[in-house]
Amino acid sequence: MAQQTFSGVPGDFTAGQVLTAADMDLLREWMLYLIKDGDEGDTGEVSPLIMDLGNDRVGIGQTAPVATVGIEAADSPWMHIVDTGTGTEFFGTDSTAVYVASDAKPIYFKTGCTWNAHPGTSGNLRMSIAVGGTVDVNGTFTAGTKTFDIAHPTRGGDWRLRHASVEGPRNDLLYRGTVTLSGGTATVDLDEVSGMTDGTWEALCRDPWALVASSGNAVEWSLSGKTLTVTGPADAVCNWMVIAERHDAHVMADDCAITDDGHLVTEYERDEPEPDTPPE
Repeated sequence: MAQQTFSGVPGDFTAGQVLTAADMDLLREWMLYLIKDGDEGDTGEVSPLIMDLGNDRVGIGQTAPVATVGIEAADSPWMHIVDTGTGTEFFGTDSTAVYVASDAKPIYFKTGCTWNAHPGTSGNLRMSIAVGGTVDVNGTFTAGTKTFDIAHPTRGGDWRLRHASVEGPRNDLLYRGTVTLSGGTATVDLDEVSGMTDGTWEALCRDPWALVASSGNAVEWSLSGKTLTVTGPADAVCNWMVIAERHDAHVMADDCAITDDGHLVTEYERDEPEPDTPPE
């Protein structure tokens, strides 16, 4: 860039040079001019940057900023942040949506960050969105409805397939499978069939309930700890299901809406009703 001068401001300064009051006034005017216009040779543009010093506000494209920092543009304003060589992040809006985007990095949402430290080295990760689309939430997740929505596995084209989640008034876990009664009896280790480390099922579950069925056969069963025992006719094929309520440390935490005895709080009243709360 060529060296710029403005209304008599010296093009060069020497070490130890003392500026006069007139020099400092000229420098002030020059700096404010650059902030306003950014182009010494063009005086016809309207400033994109406004500093409201009386209210400690800065506006980009706003003549009267209403927030600490305000950005406004007539057509799809956006903010571009680049970590050179590693990726680009975008924040923007248009007539249809608000966007938080990244070209090749996951997006992290954190709380508890130290005010003067980079969020990459402080705070607690609460939600992440991987580049491939996987969303992880560290904490309680609630929604009006919960479904999966995927490309249809057989119809192709633009067809999609949706299923709703099974829900209930307890934090239940469901285990199921099939077993053959070799010699008239069989045992099911709920840790083993679930691919979990020994002791995990009992650490997760309380108040279990079991059901076993075999077409055309009378069978009996019992559940002791993590072991389901089934008896009946030799070689009978049995379908089994065990339902139990979670009681691990995470679901028992204070922020998980749990009663003193560890059950889900099913009914509650908001401190402040949401704007879209249906009328009573």
